[in-house]
Amino acid sequence: MKNLFKKKAQSKNKEQYSARFLVNRFPSGRNGKVVYIRPEYHERLLRIVQLSREEKTTLYAYIDNILEHHFKEHGDDITAYFNERFKPIL
Repeated sequence: MKNLFKKKAQSKNKEQYSARFLVNRFPSGRNGKVVYIRPEYHERLLRIVQLSREEKTTLYAYIDNILEHHFKEHGDDITAYFNERFKPIL
């Protein structure tokens, strides 16, 4: 019974991950900027996106979704970090 609950939880997590990150809200990634990604991360990201081709997720959309989630989760921490280090002169 415990394994069944664990499998259901894992399945739900996979669905939540897919709904959060493997969604393409952009018709084209051509309006963005070019950034360097380590080759091992780039390969990993491409493999994930290629596996989700049914949803037609692009690498651009996947990275954008990851960054959006990061800033939502850590926005207050980022702001506090910045404010601690860059106090106004006056």
